[in-house]
Amino acid sequence: MRAARLIMPGLLVSLTVPTLADELSVSTGFDYSRGRYGTPATSETWYVPVVAKYETGPMIYKLTVPYLRITNPAVGPAGEPLSGDCGSVESGLGDTVASADYLLLDGSASAGVMVDLIGKVKLPTADEDNCLGTGKTDYSAQIDLARAFGAITGFATLGWRKFGDPSDTDFRDPIFTSVGLLTRLAPATSLGAAYDWRQKVTSDGDEIQEFSLFLTQRLSPSWKVQLYALKGFSDASPDSGGGLMLSHSF
Repeated sequence: MRAARLIMPGLLVSLTVPTLADELSVSTGFDYSRGRYGTPATSETWYVPVVAKYETGPMIYKLTVPYLRITNPAVGPAGEPLSGDCGSVESGLGDTVASADYLLLDGSASAGVMVDLIGKVKLPTADEDNCLGTGKTDYSAQIDLARAFGAITGFATLGWRKFGDPSDTDFRDPIFTSVGLLTRLAPATSLGAAYDWRQKVTSDGDEIQEFSLFLTQRLSPSWKVQLYALKGFSDASPDSGGGLMLSHSF
């Protein structure tokens, strides 16, 4: 879930900051979150990704390579329970995520609905022995919908994730969803809010429940910044968090 919070899907990017076709962009930033996740100790996570994105016609291709630093590791960036020989502080390369988005409907039809289809694969480049990942490949598929109602745009996501099972575990393959609203405050500035929910990953775990506020600001024709703040409402979610992403297009 962390990458989804920090780097909005292609559909929302199109809504907040229109881009030209055939565009290459590179982004970096950070995500910070903290929570107990049902344990006695507070866990803190820094997630620092480098993202390459290529847009051509209705397609968006994206590759995310992150650096992770976790204090008292409890859950991974996707909210999955971590196991291994965990130290009090672990850091290193995180799991690489590749995705492809297809804009099925661009909102120009009479119904005015935008529809985006997204497929993702998480490659196990993180060291599972140091509690930076599960050491398994995950897959996910989702559909994003959006429709404008005057100055307000409503959006929703429905998806499913196939977790790889580490040794001695049997992760469930959860459904996840998001709903939210977005408004343009100025030609280059948008503000939005979203509520995220996901089924539990383990039989004794909790569902993810999170609320976030986010702001997107175009700084120039080639630079933009995205910021967000987060509040969690379950043991599977961080108590609080925040992030920033700076992007440059070529």
